[in-house]
Parts: sequence; structure tokens; C-alpha cells
Amino acid sequence: MSVPRSRSRLPRPTVRGSGLLIAAVVAFVLVPIVRRQEVAYLACFLLAVPVFSLLWVAFRPFALSVRRRFTPESGTVGETVEATIFVQNQGSFRTPATVWVDRASAPLSSSEPATLPPLPGTGSALIDDAPIERIRYRIDTSRRGAHEIGPFELSVTDPFGCATRKREFGGTDTLLVTPMVFELARIDLRLATGDGAEQVSRRLVGAGEQDVIARKYLPGDSMRRVHWPATAKHGELMVRQDDQRNDQDAVLLLDAASFQEGPAFEWAVSAIASAALHLMNEGFGVRLVGHARPGSGLPGDEVFTAPFGASRVVRDLALATTAGVHDPADFRLAVDEAALTSPDAPPVFAVVSATAGGADRIRPLAGMSSHPIAFVVGEPSGTAAELRQAGWTTVECSWTDHLPSLWKAIGDARGIG
Repeated sequence: MSVPRSRSRLPRPTVRGSGLLIAAVVAFVLVPIVRRQEVAYLACFLLAVPVFSLLWVAFRPFALSVRRRFTPESGTVGETVEATIFVQNQGSFRTPATVWVDRASAPLSSSEPATLPPLPGTGSALIDDAPIERIRYRIDTSRRGAHEIGPFELSVTDPFGCATRKREFGGTDTLLVTPMVFELARIDLRLATGDGAEQVSRRLVGAGEQDVIARKYLPGDSMRRVHWPATAKHGELMVRQDDQRNDQDAVLLLDAASFQEGPAFEWAVSAIASAALHLMNEGFGVRLVGHARPGSGLPGDEVFTAPFGASRVVRDLALATTAGVHDPADFRLAVDEAALTSPDAPPVFAVVSATAGGADRIRPLAGMSSHPIAFVVGEPSGTAAELRQAGWTTVECSWTDHLPSLWKAIGDARGIG
């Protein structure tokens, strides 16, 4: 069996060890003054203890294997995610009780320090394989993104408590924290018939029970859509899926470049994610644009559809940054491509910042859309007025507003509620 590699920092004295070293220096200074042999013996003893401690933590062998598992494998912002760490001593010596911490990359917080009990070694012939110690703790999920969790860190201390050394075991695992998703109300959208000659009203309402199918729960699905009979039948969480997919695509535009990192941008990402999942559940194909960093490899022309597109959308938006695509040509291209596969000009939902440049980049899209609706996030400014003059329906809001309430107001704003 291979011995796991570990990474260590240099040993250092504790407060107690530092005190003994200072006392030893003072005692050595007093030796020629008091001319007492006992003081010399005391000085040597005071020096020997911390030196022994430093050597003990420096050369004490540790060979731990560490594995990590997340439950669930990914989570949404604020959702409880539990990490289970499997620690096994593959060395020949029993380990002492130590303090452990599971590190996390910024901006997440590392776990709280806790005590790892002594672990038996594998050197005894009576032990075929060392037992596995299971450690569980809750992970900080306050921030969206792909976060590195690990390595597993031990603070090794000698028996006298005079020296300590931090040692890292195992690698890192990536935890994906997706944006918070809200359940949104259904609104009216005026869509064209197949020949585009007659406008008909399509109200996004639920189909009859006979038109409902069940699918597996995906991140971002509302618990209100849980289909309990199917859940009991399949033994896993199932949700209702309205089978009403049509050829209409909607474009969702997050003007990430107009935001700065902070609560307003997180609200914007959550708004786009909520709208995307809502429209997919109502039968629309969804095209996302503006959220991905240029050259990130995330396809801006992909159409996301229910049921499997929901997990892709929230995963892609989990990686959204303010360095997203901001070329107006990319925005126009997404709307043009949606129009090619739709019987009418596609609806466009945009989330922009009220502070800088958002109106200039999306203003021309109003003439290309049947329903140009923009959420303008931030302090009141001229951005919303500019967009209204260009033909947009605007909803002025802040990151403290309740998104479902704003969504309900859209129908009233267009006079179709």
C-alpha cells in the first residue's frame, strides 16, 4: 500500500514553548552572575524541553489517507451542504489526538477547528486494515461559484504542548454552489400563430393532470412542483413537468459587464436563473447571453430546454462573472438566432445595471423582440428612461427587492395581466 504524501509547514514553538526558551536564555545569562551550578542545570532543562518538542513534531511520522464527499453533490446559495471526510491512518504508529480544519478557497470560510481522535496504525498483525474515521461538517454556501474545498489540515502538537506544526493531507474537491432560484408566477405573452398573420394570446398556465409527466428533481426546481405519487413509486424525488414544449425561444440577457461584483450582481444572476427555469418549465427554449467570460467555452448560442436544460443553466450561471461578454453584436446575434427558430420575434428578458452602459448595449434589441422586458438594477437613473423610449418595458429594482413580486408586476406593466 502506498503511503499518502502530505504537505507540512515548519514547526514553531507555542506560547508555552516560547516562554521556556525565554526562561532558558535568562537562566544562561544568570549563570555567570550567580555562579550556581543548579542554575546551569535549570537552563539546560528549560532549553531541552522545547528543542525536544520541535524535533518531535518535525519528525513524528503521519500517513493519513483522506477522501471527501458532498451531500448533495452541489448546492444552491444558502442551502445546507454536508461534507463527509473519510480519514484512515495508513502508518504503523497510532496517531495522537489532533486538531483538524478543512480548508476552503476564498470567499468561502474554512470549517471550524475540531478534534480528531487518535487513529490506530496498521503495523499490528491483528489489524488487516485500519478503521476509517468519518468526520461530518456543514459547508459555508453563502457565495455562488465553483469553490475548492481542502486540503485537510492537522495541527500536530507534542506531548508537552511546547511546539506545533501544521500538516496538510489529501487534495481538494470542487463544490459548485449555484444561484438561488425563485418560483415565479405565470404571465401572458402574446405569441403569433404559425403564419405570423394573427396574434393569439397564450397564457402560461398549467396543463391538465393528464398532460403532466414526472421527472427527476434537478437543482433549482421548486419543492412546490414535487410529484409525490411518482416520488413514492420511484423511490427518489420527482417533480411535475408540463409537457407543452413549443418552437418558441426566449432570449435571456445578463449584461454582466455593467455590474460590479457584489449583492446587486448576485441578485441579477439569481433573477436570470429564475426566469430561465420558469420559461423552460412553461415550454420555451431558452438562450442565455452575456453571462460567460469571452473564450470560456460556454456556448452562447445553445438552446436550453426542459427537463435537462435546467441543471445546465444553473451550473453555467454559477460561473458567471462581471467579465462576461459585452459586445452588442453578440447580443443581437442571440436574438437573430432565436428568431430563426421561432414563429415570431422572440421575447427578450434583460437584467442590466442602472449605473453604466447597459442602455447603450441593449437599446436596439427592442425592435427585434416581441416582448422586450428589462430589469434595471440599482439607484434610479436615466438608464430605465432611455430603454423605455426605445420600446422596452422596464422594471426598476434593487438587490433587496423580492423577485417574484417584480415578476408579477410585468403583466400589469404591459397591460396584459
